[in-house]
Amino acid sequence: MTTLANGIRICTEKSATLTATIGVHFGAGSRQDTLATSGVSYALQKMVLRGTSARSKTMFAQEIEMMGARVNTSAGREVSNVSVTCFKSDTSKIVDMLGDAVTSATLDAAEFELCKEELMMEHSMSNTEYKTTTIENCHYNSYRDHQMGQPIKGDVDNTASLTVDDLQHFRATNWFGDNIVVVATGNVNHDELVQQVQSGFHAISKTAAAARPNTEKNVYAPCMMMIRDDEMYNSNVGVFYDAPGIKHPDYWSFMLLKYVFGTYRIN
Repeated sequence: MTTLANGIRICTEKSATLTATIGVHFGAGSRQDTLATSGVSYALQKMVLRGTSARSKTMFAQEIEMMGARVNTSAGREVSNVSVTCFKSDTSKIVDMLGDAVTSATLDAAEFELCKEELMMEHSMSNTEYKTTTIENCHYNSYRDHQMGQPIKGDVDNTASLTVDDLQHFRATNWFGDNIVVVATGNVNHDELVQQVQSGFHAISKTAAAARPNTEKNVYAPCMMMIRDDEMYNSNVGVFYDAPGIKHPDYWSFMLLKYVFGTYRIN
């Protein structure tokens, strides 16, 4: 691991493969939304690859396609990331593109309106994802007095009111050097990657531009929740635990316990 002057940490694990995966991980997610901007963190992950000052959305997609690379973005409650898997010879290009997307995404208003239409489609289909719906309701029931209990994708009634200013504020507040880790695995050279990240991400400031919301510890409330849906032909049940965090000494024991439980198949 190497830490740059602006706080970005660079971690690599080398292996003898033909490919490499480079990911930019942010210590921020829907927890840093507010009730007024619920869903903005998820929307920003959708927008980050939709054009920069140097590349249009089409140019970005074409460059990725020409390299035979694969892009993945994800947004959670406390962590979000954008990563690309590519051939080892294209690593420097990918780092440059990721740096461009993270530091110079234009967040165009017209493009965001198209993005919001896609988000509304996702909301309309969310009730068919029974497992996800159950987990989201569990979070609400356990953390209903905290933003941790709100849906990762935000509130369906709030999506239409989100603005580009909300995206820019979230980026300025949460995408700063001390809150970013660049991870590369596969056929990568650590020293070369450090230089590439230093070049591509130098515009990132070390600290946040404003105070981050919802940093206080949320209170876990053990409870039971039942939701009736007469259109479902079966029941969906979940049992959830207040599990130890990754820095807790019992983390790996609890992970083992999860695999002891296994996966139940109805057949």
